[in-house]
Amino acid sequence: MYTRLTWATCLLGLSLLPGPAGLAAEEVEAAVGPPESPAETPSGYCREPAADDDEWIDSVQRGVYTGVCGAAVWFDGLFGNPRYDQDSNDTFGRIGLYETLDRRDNLDTRLKFRARLALPAFENRARITLGRGDEQQLVEDRPANSENPQPAAFRSDTDDAWLLGLGYGRQDQLERGFDFGIGVRLRFPVDPYVRASYRHNFIFNDRNMLRFRETPFWRDSRGFGATTQLAFDHLVGPRLLLRWNNVGTIAEDTDGLDWGTGVTAFHSLGSRRAISYTALMRGETDADVSLQNYGAEVRYRQQVFRRWLFIELLTSLTWPRETLEEKREINPGIGVGFEMFFGPTPDSQLR
Repeated sequence: MYTRLTWATCLLGLSLLPGPAGLAAEEVEAAVGPPESPAETPSGYCREPAADDDEWIDSVQRGVYTGVCGAAVWFDGLFGNPRYDQDSNDTFGRIGLYETLDRRDNLDTRLKFRARLALPAFENRARITLGRGDEQQLVEDRPANSENPQPAAFRSDTDDAWLLGLGYGRQDQLERGFDFGIGVRLRFPVDPYVRASYRHNFIFNDRNMLRFRETPFWRDSRGFGATTQLAFDHLVGPRLLLRWNNVGTIAEDTDGLDWGTGVTAFHSLGSRRAISYTALMRGETDADVSLQNYGAEVRYRQQVFRRWLFIELLTSLTWPRETLEEKREINPGIGVGFEMFFGPTPDSQLR
């Protein structure tokens, strides 16, 4: 009953709010072919820099900005990667319902919700956010793998929770951006938090980009901590992007480094369809078992019925082990999920 009411509420919000904005034509062309409309204009932090003339050096500069950066944004938007949320000042909303089944964790149901309202009085740099999901991901920028949502075997044991926050950020530049936020977990006992983040993108050429992100935080339940993310993107061709993603978190309530690394190949199939292949590992340096999980997954995602509705299918093979008593065994898994965007969601998320 609760899930049906949530979907009904989101559909009502969709009917009341304005439609999505235009997408970046050159970004889409770089990743999946020609854009759907010639009137579409650049958007997001891959915005093309202004050029005084059409000399060859200006063409090279535009290519660098709209090559690997545009392809990365396209795949991040399609797969719902948190990177888009982190690097945007836009108003948007989305809700997802996911079912996963594997040998170790059995059937697992997850409701993911994220809504952000940018405040025009502050040039859209201040925002109110409401989200449901893994607290460590929403507050600490700590995904257990390179994508979201995650298979049950790769998630932490933290229960999903509702969080309400107020933030301010400047994310309108390609090279760098920052944000600051405060918030609270909406359940007892309440868990207030303060977090900040800084990102820096190093674009070497139209095929290679290195992304650095640092997120210091304080949570009442964990004390002070920090998450470091480092990702390298390589555009192999118009429809293929390789990403090596690394993340590490330290906090007062742990002695070691909670780390994860993964390599993903994103392949665009056109018509708002794509498939990803990921191999990844995660662990904790001072835990009894330092390598807690490793494996691989395949994820397929495409638009269905409406431009704002997506289906996702996944299959995985993992080898988890978190305690000395647990035996490391193969853990096959499958999953299906639906995600709906609502409100004035930018097309760069809907592509």
